Amino acid sequence: MRRNSLYLVAIGVLCGLMACRLDTLLHSGSQEEAFRERYVGRSFYTAMVLRPYTHQEGYLVDLSGRIAEEEPETPRAPFTVPLGTPITLTGIDRTLILARVNGYTEPFRVLVVTEQGTLDEVAQALAPLLSEEPPLPTVRPDMRPFVARQQITQGMSRREVYMSWGQPDKKQVLPSSTTVLEEWLYFDRRIHLYLEDGLVRNWIEM
Repeated sequence: MRRNSLYLVAIGVLCGLMACRLDTLLHSGSQEEAFRERYVGRSFYTAMVLRPYTHQEGYLVDLSGRIAEEEPETPRAPFTVPLGTPITLTGIDRTLILARVNGYTEPFRVLVVTEQGTLDEVAQALAPLLSEEPPLPTVRPDMRPFVARQQITQGMSRREVYMSWGQPDKKQVLPSSTTVLEEWLYFDRRIHLYLEDGLVRNWIEM
């Protein structure tokens, strides 16, 4: 009887620990350590324009798209962070990545969502955000002037739109039998942007 009781207690503790771990961005201590070795304290550049949300302890960059989808009334900060701004990741706070952005005294937090809680998933999510080199020279020459002026033009890729305007407030895939059609909404610009097979085709004002 005592052995069964101890077994049940052990199971309960284990489940509790697993629940706590699953409530974190990375689901194992070794993955967190690998993240710190790869990212924390290193200097990067922002690989896209950042349109952060206000946060009770600074600003929040949502790479998951959840806030726009689930909490669309969350206010944006009254500024954008330009492409190529120096950024340093400083750690992890459970489900958020902590960062310092050059020129801003308040801390930034980056929201990333993973399924398996692995470093590979986090790295993939951070790829649009971080660049080891100044990002503008990596843009296609014919698109570089538009990105530099934060403008949109036909033929831009998703990445180049991110670099010009940042993430949209809302994305949706439109029905099509032959191509992939996407509609990106930028509420502050009052623009519907349409992409076909990953390239900008046109846009209309709201």
